[in-house]
Amino acid sequence: MRPNTITFPPEGVKPLGIIQFVHGMAEYRNRYFETMKKFNEKGFICAITDLRGHGENIMTKDDLGHFGDGVGYTDIIEDIHDYTMYLKREFPNLPLILLGHSMGSLIVRVYTKKYAKEIDALIISGSPSNNPLTGVVKVLIRLLVLFKGWRYHSETLAKLVTGSFDKPFEKEGIKNSWLSRDRKVVDAYNADPLCGFSFSLNGYYVLMNLLQQVYTKKGWISKNPNLPVMFMSGAYDPCKGSEKTFKKTVTHFKRCGFPNTFSKLYPEMRHELFNELDNKNVYTDILKFLEIKGGIDFPVS
Repeated sequence: MRPNTITFPPEGVKPLGIIQFVHGMAEYRNRYFETMKKFNEKGFICAITDLRGHGENIMTKDDLGHFGDGVGYTDIIEDIHDYTMYLKREFPNLPLILLGHSMGSLIVRVYTKKYAKEIDALIISGSPSNNPLTGVVKVLIRLLVLFKGWRYHSETLAKLVTGSFDKPFEKEGIKNSWLSRDRKVVDAYNADPLCGFSFSLNGYYVLMNLLQQVYTKKGWISKNPNLPVMFMSGAYDPCKGSEKTFKKTVTHFKRCGFPNTFSKLYPEMRHELFNELDNKNVYTDILKFLEIKGGIDFPVS
């Protein structure tokens, strides 16, 4: 099993369900501890693993952003599914909610193509928008691989994929300010050697395949059409594209066989909703969604 963390509700609080988190690119599971604690307080068992090429999965710095020699997007999906099944065995008879952030939101959506029946609700945070140049980027990666190999890290490719995200916030004078308005969060991210790294060519190829798998019209045979789904994004998150693009993203997922899909944009907020200023509304909305749409029976306080 991948390096993982499971946190529990306080003593005397009956577990209501399991929330399985899937983190984004260039970060790791430790960044979710505070978020998990907040859901623990409401009665949820919370669990998260480090994705391949992230966190405690790496042996050397060269492993950062490299999913593995010969590893494709299907291997990542199977990692998540293995952990899902482990959690369901360890904590039977509890609803399982899958929550994916950023690249994790791509992973959990591809997951639903095959394993939608295994989960009881899906939450999608910081969803990347569709990119019509994905196919071109894949061709570029294949060309680079011929000369450099799959483990090569290309700063030019890194700028092409995520380099534009900081442009709307250049006046703030701090790298990665697109993540959050909270300067402490951004400073901590920038100071952490396990955050903000570029991917290997293998990593970016997996990322492009995930994007294609999410936004293609092929391969979607919904095995859980009643699955409650919630898209959440900051209004100022450059990763989502425009508000119109965000709406297209949500509509696309509905048409892929998940009509029970809802969405919300948060004014002023950026990419990391859980690490934003005034994020109380984010937690409140998720709990309401799980109660009203997910059927979670919260005790009367």
